[in-house]
Amino acid sequence: MKFNRLALGLGIVCFAGFCTVASAQTPGWEQYRSQVRVKRALADSMTPEQYAAHVDRMAQLMAAQAAGTQGPTPNVIRAPGDTCVAATPEISALPYNSTGSTVSLVDNFDLPADTTNPTCAAGTSCTGAGPAGSLPFGAIYTGTGTGPDQAFSIRTDANCALTIGMTPTGGQDLALMLYQNQCSSALADCGCVADTGVANGLETITLNAVAGTQYFVVIDGYSAGATPPGPSGPFNLQITGTGCNLTPVQLQSFGID
Repeated sequence: MKFNRLALGLGIVCFAGFCTVASAQTPGWEQYRSQVRVKRALADSMTPEQYAAHVDRMAQLMAAQAAGTQGPTPNVIRAPGDTCVAATPEISALPYNSTGSTVSLVDNFDLPADTTNPTCAAGTSCTGAGPAGSLPFGAIYTGTGTGPDQAFSIRTDANCALTIGMTPTGGQDLALMLYQNQCSSALADCGCVADTGVANGLETITLNAVAGTQYFVVIDGYSAGATPPGPSGPFNLQITGTGCNLTPVQLQSFGID
């Protein structure tokens, strides 16, 4: 995407489809430049000007957060994605609240439908809720993941315990899935699932989040027939926790992965 000099002059910074609207700069934000860490894949996709603008904006956000001036809903344009790759990082103090819908989206992630109560196998410290007697990761109903899905990208600025809750609001039976680093239909990539099998029922995942680790929260559908198309509909998403916030960057020493 071509970098827009006028946008930067107006305080709007865009990269890879993610835009921020700069608010009043917190004094001393420049010192936080050294704490911004940028993935090589992202850095390679930017021009030098885009990269510098991105580092400056992330430093401003970190300074505002440290000063306590970043409120629960900072002035940031962010968006979930139809796939995990398309989801831009959520930036928010906790609690985080959002709404979404899987209607008209694509069914990208189907957990195994030919296994009775399969279990997520990724080494993520989380707990879901599924069939009776489910393992700590959260066992999966056959048929979980057969609907269109929507993904949210989250990362915390400190180690903390998060509670992720999703409530369908349109009468559908939706499922809540958690991935670490990447999403796929393989159990090896799935961290845990909450799918209690109740339409409009609250689905909850608890996560011991590790600072700087990228997680994906995916809202999907459940089909009793175990084959697509599963249900789709609107939902509310809430993330709560103490001692941390949602941040777009790893808070580590400066460098490029």
